[in-house]
Amino acid sequence: MEEVTPPAQPQHTLGDFCDRLYGVLFLPNHTFTQIKTNPSLWQGVCVVGLVNILETLRLDLLSPLRIIWAVISGVLGWLFFTFLLKQLASVFGKDVSLRQLLCLTGFASLPWIFVAPALSLPDRFRFFAAIAAIIWFIAWQVWSAAIALDIKRRKTLIIIPLAIAGGLVALIWLGNAITLVISIT
Repeated sequence: MEEVTPPAQPQHTLGDFCDRLYGVLFLPNHTFTQIKTNPSLWQGVCVVGLVNILETLRLDLLSPLRIIWAVISGVLGWLFFTFLLKQLASVFGKDVSLRQLLCLTGFASLPWIFVAPALSLPDRFRFFAAIAAIIWFIAWQVWSAAIALDIKRRKTLIIIPLAIAGGLVALIWLGNAITLVISIT
């Protein structure tokens, strides 16, 4: 008697950039897991750049120099934040690839693109829609970091503020060091 195998299920691959954009918004768990398995750093950079370009346009800063500066500063901030998050994760005994973490947090910034549409709503809806978009952004950052670090989202809620606080302390120290050097000369 021949063994009957069930028909193969079609594979839904999210390797394509546009599929990942869609997936992050509407199939986040599956997409974040797929991104962790097959990270693409250039795609993460593209998402962060796109979000920063759209935010600059939202602020009516149409100067090409301002757009370029927004992309550069956005990418540098993203790299800095993700590096601090990785360092904190290693302190807690979690080893994660920086590439995975960068790609996941990069794609997790995608909900920020909904801030502009939220702010274009009538006055009575504007505030709550913008807050909802910001909460969505934060939730996706936490979710993506939790998947990257393979920990529960509640624990990630502790690590992310520590990374932000560490970044602020580092910037304050840098500012104080620059001020000291300037005062000496």
